Amino acid sequence: MQALSAAIADDLSTTPMFENIDSSKAGSHWLLWGGLKAIGLGIACFILAFFLSLLITVPWSKHHWAGEAQAVLSGMAVSFYFGIASGIAAAVYILRRIIRSDR
Repeated sequence: MQALSAAIADDLSTTPMFENIDSSKAGSHWLLWGGLKAIGLGIACFILAFFLSLLITVPWSKHHWAGEAQAVLSGMAVSFYFGIASGIAAAVYILRRIIRSDR
């Protein structure tokens, strides 16, 4: 039994546990982390742009379609598209910046 455990211990000491991982490359997952950073910033920019544009689009839609009860929905739709555009623009900007810096 001791001979078997000694043989296993010798085998473990000569073979690294994670032999397929190349530790000499710093930041081998830079695109993954950059993508996560871009998604996070895109979500944050979407939320900010959506709520800040509501301050403009809801009063505008109430003024433009005065007397209609669903005028607020059109303002929310416009704010939603502002938020989508802002989120996509921020994510693309961050991804391009990360890819250029890690070349």
